[in-house]
Amino acid sequence: MDNRATQSVEPVAHRPVGLKDPEFIVGGLLLLGVLIVGLCTASDYGITTDEFIFDPYGPKALAWYTSGFTDRSLFGYYDNYLYGPWFQILVAAAQQSFHFADPFTVRHAVTFVVGLAGIAALIPIGRLAIGPWAGLAGAVLCLTTGNLYGHLFFTPNDVPFLAAMTWATLAIIVMARHPVPTWPATVAAGFFCGLAIATRFGGMLSQVYLVGAMALCALDVLGTAKSDRLKSLGAVGVRTLGALVVAWIAAVALWPWLQAAHPVARFMEAYDYFIRSYVQFRFPAWGQTISSAALPWHYIPGQLLARLPEGFVALLVIAALFGAVAVGRFASACNAQLRQSGWGGALACGSELAESRGLLVVTVAALGPPLFVIARGSVIFDALRHLLFVLPMLALLAGWALLKLMPLLLRLPAYGIGIIVLHLATTVATLVYLHPLEYVALNGFAGGVAGAPGRFDLDYWSAGATEAVRRLEARLARDPPARFATRPPRVMVCIGWREPLVGPMFRQPWIVATVPKDADFAIEPERWPCNGAVPGTVIDTVQRFGVTFARTFEISQPATGGAPPPR
Repeated sequence: MDNRATQSVEPVAHRPVGLKDPEFIVGGLLLLGVLIVGLCTASDYGITTDEFIFDPYGPKALAWYTSGFTDRSLFGYYDNYLYGPWFQILVAAAQQSFHFADPFTVRHAVTFVVGLAGIAALIPIGRLAIGPWAGLAGAVLCLTTGNLYGHLFFTPNDVPFLAAMTWATLAIIVMARHPVPTWPATVAAGFFCGLAIATRFGGMLSQVYLVGAMALCALDVLGTAKSDRLKSLGAVGVRTLGALVVAWIAAVALWPWLQAAHPVARFMEAYDYFIRSYVQFRFPAWGQTISSAALPWHYIPGQLLARLPEGFVALLVIAALFGAVAVGRFASACNAQLRQSGWGGALACGSELAESRGLLVVTVAALGPPLFVIARGSVIFDALRHLLFVLPMLALLAGWALLKLMPLLLRLPAYGIGIIVLHLATTVATLVYLHPLEYVALNGFAGGVAGAPGRFDLDYWSAGATEAVRRLEARLARDPPARFATRPPRVMVCIGWREPLVGPMFRQPWIVATVPKDADFAIEPERWPCNGAVPGTVIDTVQRFGVTFARTFEISQPATGGAPPPR
């Protein structure tokens, strides 16, 4: 073709990857530094609403395996059995091994390590699918996105799913490096696709990516010599089927819900349960009050526009423009080839398209899930957390745009480097100030955190409540009231449907209260008011940028009479 749409993207199979490459060295040092910071600060992060439910799930799932599949307690535990438990088992094992740390600190550390390992996969993905430094750029964008970085510590299901989907995408791209995949790469891709399925039912998307990548490999094979074409196509088909089979074997092995009855029927039960409108409530987005059961089509794009850093958003816009131009040129060139050569031109177009299959897999992984959610009107809430797994792929597309901009930036290196450094410094400084509430970060397009009250959902995980508890602990230790000399304080933490479960928040032998009238103190997070006015006085607030994320009340009348609530 005269105008190759993908001429700036080196074919997947020909791009070398070496651990001694400068990109891998710099990336490794960056990830090591972030790992050290994350492990040193893991104890700062609050215990969030879902963690109270998921933490007991790990031991129950572990008991299913260690009892020889006779201990069925996990199947009666909330709806957690509809999620694969591999990560919760990993957390439980770590908690049982590291007794020197608080169990939830261990949970946060393990969650962070797994999430960071998912982000680390961007470096080889970017190198294989796009080019040098694209993956590192994507990793930096992820780590400076507060809504992603903050989630890495305390999201019990979305972060493992992000990691599993990113690993699966890497394995698929490695499998598709050559027109006919190798068997080791096939088995690896199958396993990681199975791991994604065994994390959340949405892991089925990884098999869609796998089949699509193999279809592109088949297109590449069609451009080879006729004598080898049929044999190679058969090999591609066999390996595709093999990867799908391995994926389902891994999924069934790692997900007890699939083991207890017919796996496909059980999977469809999980799909039907989560795809329907099972949670309905109202919340603000861009100043409008909307319902989780009737989201406008622009909800996800609007959340991306508000919660990604400004530079990330700008690079995505530029990537969209570059992509539109590339698609237009490719379509025009293919049209000319078809007119000139007919079937031969079609084969040439397919072969050219197949050469960029790595980038195409990344693009589908980045855009496919949000488009599906928008088209179907799926139930999505809590900003981007249900689609957290697409942010690394979006970061790779932003990295692709940055690479295409580099020739322009290098013409004015002082300005280009200055803009990048200033943006990163400002973004990191904001995250440091928000710590450990980085996930509430909003960009300047949305008015920042200071302009968010009443316009955006902020601390939907109620992470600020734990900070309020720590401050109350310090306050009572510094100036203990006389009435607590003979009995411990009764404290209520107002987290919807979780009030009886908040005991792990307390590092002191306090009594859990479940209604304000039984409490000496009540802590009210941003999302969960304590059933209206609390009969007490505000003695402390957790704030960032003037926004209150939790309030601590001292109840006017100390609780009297009756047995204290169970702990």
